[in-house]
Amino acid sequence: MAGHVARIRSFGARCLRRRARPADPRAPETAALLERLWATLDDDGGVGLAAPQIGIARRVVVVRDPGRPGPEQRLDLVNPAVVSTFGPEVPFTEGCLSFPGLYTSVMRPRGVVVEHDTREGRAKLRDAGLVARIVQHEVDHLDGVLFIDHLSPVRRLRLLPRLLAILVSGWYRSLRFTGRER
Repeated sequence: MAGHVARIRSFGARCLRRRARPADPRAPETAALLERLWATLDDDGGVGLAAPQIGIARRVVVVRDPGRPGPEQRLDLVNPAVVSTFGPEVPFTEGCLSFPGLYTSVMRPRGVVVEHDTREGRAKLRDAGLVARIVQHEVDHLDGVLFIDHLSPVRRLRLLPRLLAILVSGWYRSLRFTGRER
């Protein structure tokens, strides 16, 4: 399965609301999962993807850092944990591959410090730019938190027609993908 493009689960899929389990950073399965996440992210053109978004309940995230050259853009985060945030909360328009076509302003801290596992041990990432935003969004996925959860009830209500359209579209796609009727 390594390197194969996976189906991204849409809003409404139960796997998006479940807390992911830790992954072994040295296991071949984790390396294969990272390859699959990158293949899927490259295919969809996003900047970040978490394993639960492809239906795998593991604490594994890939992040593309557009500020770095070539292959250095790829950040693999296994068992990431936000240890601190810093700076003021700032608005930023976010989207999500599990919410096709939906973009909305979300408030998050400007900076983040994240610890994560590598094959060599524990590492730390500190960022106060776009990568900080992406990492916070993707780590939320590992805890079953979606970017719309950061919105006020009124803002979510305003997005309801679009959310319902994503639900219906995702349900339809899952029928086509599995070939089953529900």
